[in-house]
Amino acid sequence: MRQIYLNNATDAYPLISGVVETMASYMQNPTSFSGRDGSGNPDCLFRCRSNVAELLEVHPEQIVFLSGATHGLNAAILGVSLKPGDLVITSVTEHNSVLRPLARLQDLLGVRIAYVPLTDDMRLDDKLFNDFLNQKPRLVVLNHAGNVTGRINPVRPWFEKAKSAGATTLLDASQTVGRIPVRPRELSADLVVFPGHKGLRGPLGTGVLWVAPEVSLAPAFVGGTGYKSELREQPEEMPARLEAGTPNTPAFVGLEQSVLYIRNNFADIIAAERSLTQMLYRGLSEIENVQIFDGENLAEDERIPILSFRIAGMELDQAGFALTESFGIHCRTGLHCAPLIHSYLGSLPDGTVRFSPSFATPKEDIDYAIDAVRRLAA
Repeated sequence: MRQIYLNNATDAYPLISGVVETMASYMQNPTSFSGRDGSGNPDCLFRCRSNVAELLEVHPEQIVFLSGATHGLNAAILGVSLKPGDLVITSVTEHNSVLRPLARLQDLLGVRIAYVPLTDDMRLDDKLFNDFLNQKPRLVVLNHAGNVTGRINPVRPWFEKAKSAGATTLLDASQTVGRIPVRPRELSADLVVFPGHKGLRGPLGTGVLWVAPEVSLAPAFVGGTGYKSELREQPEEMPARLEAGTPNTPAFVGLEQSVLYIRNNFADIIAAERSLTQMLYRGLSEIENVQIFDGENLAEDERIPILSFRIAGMELDQAGFALTESFGIHCRTGLHCAPLIHSYLGSLPDGTVRFSPSFATPKEDIDYAIDAVRRLAA
């Protein structure tokens, strides 16, 4: 049976060519860990950090390597050192990697949380966001693009207003880095988090937290750094301040390869993904009995390659099973770890079917997937 991979919003596949081979070579011929050989020479972690920094147009020393976006979001949210009564503004489109750390702080500390809802046209409610800003929030957390609908959020003007109100701004760029330009300074973000295994098409177990030089996060984890071992506390210097313990060096060696590829082919990647997304949306929207969640009035530069839908008269699990077992289409069904948005989409209690192609997806696979859905919906 033909195999079609449309689950890149979860894990990118295939990885960039050379990633696996580079990781295997490193593990067979290990070199010294970054900053721990005493030589001060640039090494593999330094090169990866520099390449990620060039992609974001920031300084390498503000790039923190962690185990994933979940780790990064927890480190950012906890590092802000919220206090009882502090207000955090976020949205109903967020992933549980934002919602759950905030919920824990609400339970443990009495932090207040304001959730920006969606309007009837599926946009974040700008008026209510402005009302929340009048309450002097300490932190504003937004995703760059939602992982259910793929809609890109207006983070730049919102973050500008948030910073004017005295808030720290945290951007969850898990679905956008590697797909569209993400430049923290242009977006007025103080903190940016993303994984290496989605849009960057690198290895699992890699995540990045960028911290603006003027922001000082309290370390959520402390431990070995390989230098200044005489200190009782974590060193103040970045990125060691937030990088306790042994790094996942083989994975970041692989990530360097994927970042280099993305940087060298970025314009073509963006053009290809926009074309495939429009092709998928047009094809599914023409099928009777298929409901697409969001996208009718979106321009090609307002969304990333994520599309959610349901087939009328078919249980969600049944649709997902049929797509996989009968047509070989690897996709995802459910709430996609973003439970709050489904109240606004009308897709409760079980969620949506989600297709997420990438620039590596052949056009023939998109045609095949559209035809499969058409046959199921008949």
